[in-house]
Amino acid sequence: MFGIGGTELVIIGIVLLIAVGPSRLPKLLKGVVGAYREFRRATRELRASTGIDEILQDEDLRDLRKPLHIPELGTPKKGALAAAQAKTAAAAKPKKPMARSLSYTERVQENPPEGVDLAEIRWIENRPTEEEREVIRAAKQAKQDEEQAIIQAKMAAAQEPPPELSEEEIQARMAEKAAARERERAAIAAKIAAAEAEADEPEPEEDQA
Repeated sequence: MFGIGGTELVIIGIVLLIAVGPSRLPKLLKGVVGAYREFRRATRELRASTGIDEILQDEDLRDLRKPLHIPELGTPKKGALAAAQAKTAAAAKPKKPMARSLSYTERVQENPPEGVDLAEIRWIENRPTEEEREVIRAAKQAKQDEEQAIIQAKMAAAQEPPPELSEEEIQARMAEKAAARERERAAIAAKIAAAEAEADEPEPEEDQA
């Protein structure tokens, strides 16, 4: 009724029970039922007074009394015949191919200067034999294997730890570092001495007039 299912009615009943209370709920339900009955009775009286039921019944009977119109198969309509003829004529017209400009390479492949047969013969003659193709494939495979071996060698060298130095090599490197530090100190001392010498030089006296 009114597009409300059983679950919705239960929810509405719970809400009314909470809002109104159990004591006033029976009176409220009686009022709602009475109002619904009054509404139905007023609707029936209105339909009876206007005669709408009879009008609808007459309309249904009139529709049933109309004879069914079935067009004859042998006499198609003029509009349908004209549409069919137009479709047939459009299908019979040859479609124009889409214009496409060929490149120089495509034109040469389509019409070679020496002729189609001669070009095909030359292509067959210049085509490598099975042995030559095997040699080419072997050379490519060897090149790939060589590149892979180089890559693996580089990766292995990068992963290997640096070689350990001998005692003599360690002492030689330490001596080189000590000599480099001494040279730096000597250069710094020379710069300091030059700066002090410039500072100790007396300023030239001005000539007395």
